[in-house]
Amino acid sequence: MAQHNYWQIAAGFFGRDYHKDFIRYGMAFVGGENQIRTMRKVGVDDRIILKQGKTKFWAVGQVVERNGRHRGEGDKDWLKDFDGWNLPAYCFVDWHVPDHHSAQPAKGLALGAIMRVNKQELRNMAECILSSVAVEEKYDPEPEPTRLVGDQTILEFLIRQGLRPGAAEELTATFNRIRLLAGYYYGLDKRQDLREHEIRTFLVIPLLLALGWAEQQIKIELPVKDRGRADIACFSKPYTGEKENDRCLLIIETKSFTQGLDYAPKQVKKYAEYFPNCKVVVVTNGYCYKAFRKGKEDATFAETPSAYLNLLKPRDRYPLDPNVEGCLEALKLLLPVSYE
Repeated sequence: MAQHNYWQIAAGFFGRDYHKDFIRYGMAFVGGENQIRTMRKVGVDDRIILKQGKTKFWAVGQVVERNGRHRGEGDKDWLKDFDGWNLPAYCFVDWHVPDHHSAQPAKGLALGAIMRVNKQELRNMAECILSSVAVEEKYDPEPEPTRLVGDQTILEFLIRQGLRPGAAEELTATFNRIRLLAGYYYGLDKRQDLREHEIRTFLVIPLLLALGWAEQQIKIELPVKDRGRADIACFSKPYTGEKENDRCLLIIETKSFTQGLDYAPKQVKKYAEYFPNCKVVVVTNGYCYKAFRKGKEDATFAETPSAYLNLLKPRDRYPLDPNVEGCLEALKLLLPVSYE
């Protein structure tokens, strides 16, 4: 009987849940030096349990070859910017999914991104799923390649949109400061110690000021009736009180590096309901921005982003969906003159 290695792999966590992407592309992917080294040990016909936390799993898969190889590392650009995360190591998997809508209970799983499974109970469960649940028959094609966009191209575009030419030097310096600081934050051993207010203060507000918003137009942690507090609200004129709510044009929700951007759009769209003339909502971790534009006909915000910006790697389109605009459109939506 052939011997198989068994692995458990986590597809992110709350706010950074990639399990649907693992399944839709027929893959598993990881980042981080230790996780990449572990992925190199995964072989053809190995079994993988796609888990959620320590008590549930989404699917069980079998590692397979496609186009003559079963894994790779660093050759897919879309995995290098997965909403700001670098997840370069991957393998190809034929997934068996018991229920696409909910995770299933399982005992004996452990914390960690990827590791061997030695418990016989989990191995038996994996074999049971493989034999009793049909394999996914079709996988989505991988996202098409995108192109990096240089700062000079960005500046020339924004000047055409109305940015003052004299502000270009300040904006360039701001880009550089944000990149240096974000790179420092990203390299911290304990990113969970980095709070949202630090992201907002040191990464987001400097960008808004450099793009032309005045401090008087920006409200931080603005109370929203029965909804909490909007992290950042930008107004067409200096804010003087609640009577100005109809002048709110842009709302930004900030998240820490570890939280991800998956669930934040629902939160910020709820805030926007209180501001009838809010045209754009944005979620950001300080260097990645997802912008959602309000529809002209139904006056609602779409589920998919209108534009995406990663200041560390500005690209012409959203790497995970090339149908979505990239850095130029995202910065345009952050530009105050766009709302005049």
